[in-house]
Amino acid sequence: MDLVIENVLENLQLDLEHDSGYPPDWDVLPDKPEYENYIENARNQILVFNGADDKPIEGAYYVTVDEAYPWNLSPGQQKLYELLLSLQKGSLYAITTVGQLADAMDLEVIWAAYQRLDNLQSLRAISGVNR
Repeated sequence: MDLVIENVLENLQLDLEHDSGYPPDWDVLPDKPEYENYIENARNQILVFNGADDKPIEGAYYVTVDEAYPWNLSPGQQKLYELLLSLQKGSLYAITTVGQLADAMDLEVIWAAYQRLDNLQSLRAISGVNR
């Protein structure tokens, strides 16, 4: 019996991969202590590529990109996949933040960048993102 993996993009909330998927006041959070610096912390989430586990960076995501991912991706996912792949292949060790990736993809809404990361991980194009 052959196992067939099908990329079902309509199940991935693709509208949330773009700034237009969020209301204009996306960055207005409740005035509670637990939300202080929430968006800034989300932008500063560290992603490490080709990192060794012997000296881990606390709270960082150690990301691995499937260099031979064979399935279709949405345009937003493709853009992020290519950015992540170039970080993995182009360096011995690389560190970036979700905010830097969002800026590279011209995204204003940080949650759109996280949605793309989540979708790539759901599709098994990347691993290591723990939200």
